[in-house]
Amino acid sequence: MQPITAGRQRIRSARLWAAVLLSLLPAAEEVGAQSWRMQGSWVAGEVGGGIIGPELRRPMGGAPPLPLPGTAASGPLEVTSSAWHATGMVGLGANGVPSPGSGGGIDPLVYLHAGVLYRTGRSLPGYVGLVAASYISLGSVGPAALLEAADVAAVQFGFLYGDRAWRGHVALTIGLRFLRDVLGG
Repeated sequence: MQPITAGRQRIRSARLWAAVLLSLLPAAEEVGAQSWRMQGSWVAGEVGGGIIGPELRRPMGGAPPLPLPGTAASGPLEVTSSAWHATGMVGLGANGVPSPGSGGGIDPLVYLHAGVLYRTGRSLPGYVGLVAASYISLGSVGPAALLEAADVAAVQFGFLYGDRAWRGHVALTIGLRFLRDVLGG
C-alpha cells in the first residue's frame, strides 16, 4: 500500500469539500433567506476558495407613507422607499490555501460581511456600497467596496488585515436564484 502524499490528500480533501458544498445547494433554496449567494474569494496568501450563504438586506429609515384607503388615487399605486440599505452575509465554505500546520489540506472557511449599500435605480451597477468583510476562521478583517449588477452578480474588492499584514481582497458573488435559472433547475 502506497503512503498518501500531500498532493493526493489535498485532492481528496477538495473532493470532500466540493461534495459538501454541492449537497448544500438544494437545501439552501428551501431555507427562507432573502437571497442565497455563492462566492469565490481571494485574499493574497490567505484565501483561495469558495463559500455559500444567505445575504439579507433591509431598507434603512422608516417605512414610507402609504395613501389611505378610499382616496381618489386611480391606477397603480407607487410608493418610494429608501435607497439606502443595511446588508449582512454569513457563509461557509472551503479554503484551498493551506494554513501553516494543516498538512496541505483544504481548510474550512467562515465568512461574514456587514455594511451599507445604496440602490442606484439602474441595473449596472444596481447597488454600490461599503462593507466590513471578515474571514473569521483566519482572523482577517477589513473594508471592502461592493458593486452589484442587477441582483445577479457582485464584485467586492478591498484590503483585509490578517497575520500581521494588510492583504488585497477580491470576491465574486453570484446569486443562486440566477444560477438555477441559467442551469434550468
